[in-house]
Amino acid sequence: MHAVRERPAGNACSILTHAAVEVRLSEIAALRDAPGLATDPPLPKRFLRHCDEQTVVGMAAVLRAIHRLPAPRPTFDRWGVLAASCQAGRIMGAAALIGARKIGPQGVSPHVVPQSSLHSPASAVSVALSMHGPHFGIGGGPEAFDEGLLAACSMVSQPHWLTLTAWEMEPSLDAEGSPISDPICRGLAIGLVPGEAEAAAATITVSPRARREARAIPEELPSMASRIRSLAEALSGESTDSLATLPLRHGFALELQRSEATSPLALEAA
Repeated sequence: MHAVRERPAGNACSILTHAAVEVRLSEIAALRDAPGLATDPPLPKRFLRHCDEQTVVGMAAVLRAIHRLPAPRPTFDRWGVLAASCQAGRIMGAAALIGARKIGPQGVSPHVVPQSSLHSPASAVSVALSMHGPHFGIGGGPEAFDEGLLAACSMVSQPHWLTLTAWEMEPSLDAEGSPISDPICRGLAIGLVPGEAEAAAATITVSPRARREARAIPEELPSMASRIRSLAEALSGESTDSLATLPLRHGFALELQRSEATSPLALEAA
């Protein structure tokens, strides 16, 4: 993060709430049954049973972000959802390929398509919270962090959620497709409304970088999981600067203006 003195003009979105979660792969099974806190909106029983791990982490972050909102909480029926995940669905996909090779179509779970597709994380949040706005996945690969933020700041017609999820390290699997490592999955949920809202915790703007500045910043940026942590720390107010900029790929930069009333935000171990 680099402090800046002025925020250039651009499409601004206000952050009403945000929350971050980090959890190890071995802990996600418990998170499926209890992704939120006791006072969070209840989900249908076993709703996350077949969901991809990144979907579970993204849902948990959204529920914690809702928990942070003061009463009375807004209704989310007209909100949209954008989900930017990095290489989600690979564990279930590997199991499907192994099952198909061993015993044919009977060895492939019917859940692999609806639960492991690019749009699955956004769809799960939308269905769970009875939302009727647009919902779709963004990116899916190593550049999903940049693509998700660009899309979120371009969606200026209605309020929406943005979830960012990624593994700190790719899970290792054995010959049967079962995980043999226990990496951390990191997620961040941000509730956004177009323009500048009075009650916003912060305002974000995505703008083109100056040509000279764009050449100075290498396109080989840190991993998505590391950048999720950096953005969460910027939102938490751990820095003394209320205005900061985060370089994005493709010649853009994210500029974050925190309000003075921003409450601390920590990456939570679920």
